[in-house]
Amino acid sequence: MDSSAYLSQLLALLPPGDALAREPGSKLERLLTVPAAELARVDGRVEALLLESDPARTAEMLADWERALGLPDECYPNESFSRASPAWYFDGAGVLRQAAVDEPRYLFDANGQRTEAVLVEGAATNYVQQPYYQVGVSGQWFLLGSGFSATANYAVAPDGSLTAARVQIAAAPASAWSVWLATAPLPLNTSFTASFYVYARSLGNLGFALLDLNDTSGINIVGQIAVGEWRRVIVSGLSSGTNPAFNWLYLQFPELTTGAVDIDIWGVQLEIGNAATSLVMPTAPATTGPTTRAADIRFIATTQERRARVLARLIERFEPTPAAIIGLAARLGDTVTLTEFTPHDCEDACEAPLLDEPWAHAFQVAGGAQLVVEFTCEDGCETPLSQWRTGAYECAIRRFAPAHTVPIFTYA
Repeated sequence: MDSSAYLSQLLALLPPGDALAREPGSKLERLLTVPAAELARVDGRVEALLLESDPARTAEMLADWERALGLPDECYPNESFSRASPAWYFDGAGVLRQAAVDEPRYLFDANGQRTEAVLVEGAATNYVQQPYYQVGVSGQWFLLGSGFSATANYAVAPDGSLTAARVQIAAAPASAWSVWLATAPLPLNTSFTASFYVYARSLGNLGFALLDLNDTSGINIVGQIAVGEWRRVIVSGLSSGTNPAFNWLYLQFPELTTGAVDIDIWGVQLEIGNAATSLVMPTAPATTGPTTRAADIRFIATTQERRARVLARLIERFEPTPAAIIGLAARLGDTVTLTEFTPHDCEDACEAPLLDEPWAHAFQVAGGAQLVVEFTCEDGCETPLSQWRTGAYECAIRRFAPAHTVPIFTYA
């Protein structure tokens, strides 16, 4: 019942007489609306509890159902993660590390403590052929400018195990100077984002003025960095001009009136798109050419899937008949067929398969190749709009099947 129905009942329970005013809007009626609303709330919660007792419709008590049935588990995880390539990330101490294939990259808070949040990015390609400097590799890094000797007054040397190149110019350059890096061809009229990390060792307030592709028009940026400060410079633009493809990215720095240059440059990246992603770096120092990072794929079980798994776990408690196995897969969102086998004997037709005795304990489960799970309004904001699954029922059927049987799974 709703609050108005309970209010009517409370008014009807009052003793008769004119001492208690029951008219609409009276003080007594307004006072009784408070317990009437609470009674209606309790009534609604009792009705909701009846709905929650059905695992196919539960919402608030879904976690309680899962806890009672030992979910999630290895067959029914609520989350899973995959990535087809390694990927780089910074740990809580700011150290660059590499995550292996299918290893999630956890995020760290301001205190350097790992959180449960996972970095999820789409696939990305770094078009810089050699993002970090290598001794003895020609045609990858060039330092160009005037006002200093190209043979005596500057050096470009590796500093660190992975990405840093140290640029030193003994005397203040009298003009702007640039670090050039070879890139793979980038199509014209394509949005791109270039980025690099820079660190000043001894030069205070180092300015940088320009990032550009091999084109007639530059993209001007303004920035300064103090001694001892790491900074990532990011700029986006549109590839344009007369060249059919861009083959160089150069980082241009201004001239100095006094002092010398001593900086580190590393993590140079050129990507298609309007935003810079995490570092996309080769794993081997000798690698040249574009480097691609596979997409992070995080599967989050939807509310419908979690309900289906509760029902599937309940089904597992019954006798594992072929119909129960087919029903288990159906609860998990796929239609399968089940084929049992019998050993061949002399009464079989000549076209019958030649199967020996162990085949009596095998059965084949044939299902679709993929299951597409769509987001609904009941799911959380972190649940993807669409997720593709393959063989979601396989682990459950292996566990459900009797120990002496051998399930065989095939997909369309």
